[in-house]
Amino acid sequence: MFDVVTALITIGVILVLGFIGNYIFNRTKIPSIIWLLFFGMAMGFIFNIRGDISPALLISFSEFFAAVAIVIILFDGGINTKLHELFRGARRGLLLTVSAFVFSMLGAMLVVLLLTAVGVLQMSLGDSLIVGLILGAIVGGTSGPIVIPLASRLTHLEEKTKTMLSIESIITDILCIVVVLMLVYMVLYGGGFNLSVGIKNLVSTFSIGAVLGLVLGLVWLPIMHKVRQEEFSYVVTLAVAFLVYSVTVLIVGVAEGGSGAGAIACLVFGLVLGNGKKVLKMFDYGGEGYEMDQSTREFHSLISFVMRTFFFVYLGIMVGFQRIEFIAIGIGTFLILLLMRYLAVEASTYRGGFEKDDKQTMLVMMPRGLAAAILALSFGPALVNRLMPGLDGFFEDIAFVVILSTALMCTVGVSLISHAAKKPGTTTVSIVHEQIDVQLHQESSTSSSQSDESPQKE
Repeated sequence: MFDVVTALITIGVILVLGFIGNYIFNRTKIPSIIWLLFFGMAMGFIFNIRGDISPALLISFSEFFAAVAIVIILFDGGINTKLHELFRGARRGLLLTVSAFVFSMLGAMLVVLLLTAVGVLQMSLGDSLIVGLILGAIVGGTSGPIVIPLASRLTHLEEKTKTMLSIESIITDILCIVVVLMLVYMVLYGGGFNLSVGIKNLVSTFSIGAVLGLVLGLVWLPIMHKVRQEEFSYVVTLAVAFLVYSVTVLIVGVAEGGSGAGAIACLVFGLVLGNGKKVLKMFDYGGEGYEMDQSTREFHSLISFVMRTFFFVYLGIMVGFQRIEFIAIGIGTFLILLLMRYLAVEASTYRGGFEKDDKQTMLVMMPRGLAAAILALSFGPALVNRLMPGLDGFFEDIAFVVILSTALMCTVGVSLISHAAKKPGTTTVSIVHEQIDVQLHQESSTSSSQSDESPQKE
């Protein structure tokens, strides 16, 4: 067990590691989650945390930690999303988002069904279907904190490609969280999988959460503007975000999918505060527009950074790898996700005039992140107890392998594509310069000959 000094040292090391990882990412494009996951796994083995602490305590802590993380990640995503960028290129961006997510769910479902058919997993066909869909939804989305800054630094990418990748990484976190919540509540509270009921609950969750988030955002927007000069006012906005989530959950009800509605409400609440001027303009507001100031944005980015750092370390701690087959299943799931990603990229770029380098970058730009970690840790144990007893760690271990594999592939793939793209780019630039030099030389020669001929004509 930890003593106080050991706990403080661990917290300090985690924060320093998070800063160093972010520093390395900014300069080498290597995501910090790689170091954080390995550090968490090493810490879990060294201190035997899973063995010394009650599993029930770890699960309850995971649920609380996950709820806090969901509020922060979606609220932070909302305030940092520009509506005009979201609508620009939305058609192909949404096509990539939906196709990649749906294909990922189908791919993971096929993996679980195959493993059940050959006897690796002992489940009924119906349970295999549900487990596969939930696993696919957990690992079906890309990580915005990795994709958005990485795409913006790649000079060889076209703007429409960057927009598509940004839209996907913003929306898939929401899709992952809401769809997993919908499926989990059907299993735990609804008595089984029912597609019509699930779609109805999904639409209801989206609509109720969006309306509550919009209304509460419009109410808080002028209040936030008035108190912005007060000391520590940014803390109040974060507190209100937690209240928005909690009020929405209470209104909808936990058993009716309140957590999903709360997640949507937090996202829309953040969108309103981060795009206040444009939102007020949509409502024909005649006065001066206002939105969240820069210092408050920086504070929430800091909180999001700390949460991501600790959660990836926590996922590493929770990984036990008690069964070697979970590693193999994780690798197999990653390969299927890669194939599904290829199909989604081809479908979303069809007749779009995309360059080969852009399509290759979109293929490898599929790192999984915080949403996958949160969902695996939050609902994995309960799902295992209900659907697959004795396979403890199934969702956590597979999520760990997929997150790590996709992050490594993204790092290596982007580096190779960027390196290859520089060579033809440099050649093209040099050719253009040579053509310009030749043209200028010809024009100079022509003007000189004309000036020499003019006196003779006279």
